[in-house]
Amino acid sequence: MYRIKHLLLFFALCSGIINGQTSEKIEAFKKELAGDLHDTTRVIKLGMLAKELKAQGNPKQAIEWLQKASDIAFKIEFKKMYWNIYNLFGGSYFDLSDFPKAMEYHKKAVQIAIELNNKGALASSYNNIGVVYYGLSDYPKTIEYLQKGLKIQEELGNKRMIAAGIGNIAVIYSSLKEDSLSMVFQQKSYDMHKEMNNREDMINALNNLGNLTRKKKQFEKALKFYEEALKIANELGNKGGVFRTYANIGSIYLDKGMMHEALDMYLKSKKIIEEIDDKRSKAAVDVYIGDLYKKLNKNTEAITYFEEALEIAKGVTDIDSQKGAAAGLYETYKAKKEYEKALSYYEIARNLNDSIFNSSKNETLNTLKTQYALDRQENDLKAKAEAELQKQEEEKARQRTIIYIAIGVLLLVLIFSYTLLQRFRLTKKQNKIIEQQKLIVEQKNKEITDSIHYAKRIQQALLPSEKYVSRTLDELQNKKS
Repeated sequence: MYRIKHLLLFFALCSGIINGQTSEKIEAFKKELAGDLHDTTRVIKLGMLAKELKAQGNPKQAIEWLQKASDIAFKIEFKKMYWNIYNLFGGSYFDLSDFPKAMEYHKKAVQIAIELNNKGALASSYNNIGVVYYGLSDYPKTIEYLQKGLKIQEELGNKRMIAAGIGNIAVIYSSLKEDSLSMVFQQKSYDMHKEMNNREDMINALNNLGNLTRKKKQFEKALKFYEEALKIANELGNKGGVFRTYANIGSIYLDKGMMHEALDMYLKSKKIIEEIDDKRSKAAVDVYIGDLYKKLNKNTEAITYFEEALEIAKGVTDIDSQKGAAAGLYETYKAKKEYEKALSYYEIARNLNDSIFNSSKNETLNTLKTQYALDRQENDLKAKAEAELQKQEEEKARQRTIIYIAIGVLLLVLIFSYTLLQRFRLTKKQNKIIEQQKLIVEQKNKEITDSIHYAKRIQQALLPSEKYVSRTLDELQNKKS
């Protein structure tokens, strides 16, 4: 089944991480802006308000307030705010799936960072350009720019940015189906954010951990990650975090065969997405819902959602959602035995798949991954991942050894048992022979004994008794005298 991509993080420098109720801060900023403020203060407050609105999942409103900030900042040449404004513009347009605009503003932010010699801002902009390329499914470019950003953040020792960068790398590894590495990186990212109490970033990390755990079919463990993410998102009023988590929980229910519960979660997610007008996410959730209706054999409803998803995804250049929708339409029309339509959508899905994973991209990707492996931070984490993999292999080897030993012992027992059986049979046979020989000997002995007795009787019959002989001799002696 097609899945919504993991979220990558945009970095910002203005105002840091927000703890507390976002909606309350928005109202507080609006109240301050209604008063009489110096222009530089007003620009800063406008930027902070826009950031809060973006974090809440209202990129359109964020852009409106950013435009006001931009007009004042350029009028008074407040250059220190240029980067923040460009960065927030880029992030807000990304949330609206307007990738050309997002790329335009992030590249402007790069130029400003270079002019100001602000390495932190430059690193963040490189990361953000990587995120835009990720949205376009261009993984080689994604890795290239994430690499640039993370190396600078390590030089600066910025823990929050390093944690977010590590989380982004985890997402890429997941996209490359290297889930063991992805889990190690994502867990490290989450632990760092939790230590710093970066609750907004914890929402993303928890959802990503849930996604990776769900792929292993550890559903209850995944559900705990999602529930924790949903709790934090609701506490912060983060609509983006809420709708993503609803969709992920829906996927858990779908995996468990709880179709109606899954549909309820998807529709909750879709409702929030429509409120904030996030076209990219709307296309993705439409694919989810279409797929669910297809499983329920409600082909008409499935086609409606797949077609809507395909149309929206084309408008925002979301190749993954286009592929998911086209694949869904192919399978649904095939089930309806409308083979001509099914074939046309199959061709679309296949072409889209080729556009994502063609051989030239994979070659470039492998090269960039090799370069990334040279990075100290990644080497450290990769070593942990490899240790985990080695541990798994050692465990498998240990289990194999136990199996081999058990088989060996079983064979020895069988051989020993067979030998005992043969000895038993031989002994039994020998005993039988001995018994037969004993009977023969006994018979012979009986015959001999009987012969002796018979001979004795003959002798007793032929020979006079000693008394008779003695008496006869005495009589003869007396007559002679």
